[in-house]
Amino acid sequence: MKQIVIVIGIILAVLSFIYGAVLPYMKAGAYITAMQNLSNVTSVQGFKDNFDSAFNFYSPVGDEEVTKFLASDIVNLVSQEKQPELVSRELVSYIEPHLYGDNPRHLLSGAQAYTILWVKYGKKDDYLKAESYYKKILSIGPNLPPALYGLLDLYGRAGDKENLKKVGETILGYWPSDASTRALIKK
Repeated sequence: MKQIVIVIGIILAVLSFIYGAVLPYMKAGAYITAMQNLSNVTSVQGFKDNFDSAFNFYSPVGDEEVTKFLASDIVNLVSQEKQPELVSRELVSYIEPHLYGDNPRHLLSGAQAYTILWVKYGKKDDYLKAESYYKKILSIGPNLPPALYGLLDLYGRAGDKENLKKVGETILGYWPSDASTRALIKK
């Protein structure tokens, strides 16, 4: 009986090591390799194929991190002046299904990407998606500054004075010394 318990303990230790360290390490390696191969990518499909290798590598840990880093990179790519609209939209569409709906950082990347698309191309659907992402973040954490200030900026750019005032007053409720927000809602 003692030997069975020892064998089971060893098996559990090995499995814990594999699933808790080896697989996450290999997934990180797949992401790093994809990043290194990025200079060889010449199309959006090539971009997707390149990063699918990291997303499709099984590991119980690591998907959240890969998504966070790649989403941030995609926001940066979309914000580039000379980025064609179709490429920007395909990149955002690629990362969007990977965003965790309960992770404020992921949702913030979605909000930022759609805000950039709306500012650059003026499509109402992009505005609505950005607003939806910001509101989803605030449903998770009602006083998260990136979401509050993101919404404030979004409403300010849209000229939505009513919502700008509501968000501004919410911000001032948390940070009453924010003079720039106070000045913005007084306009």
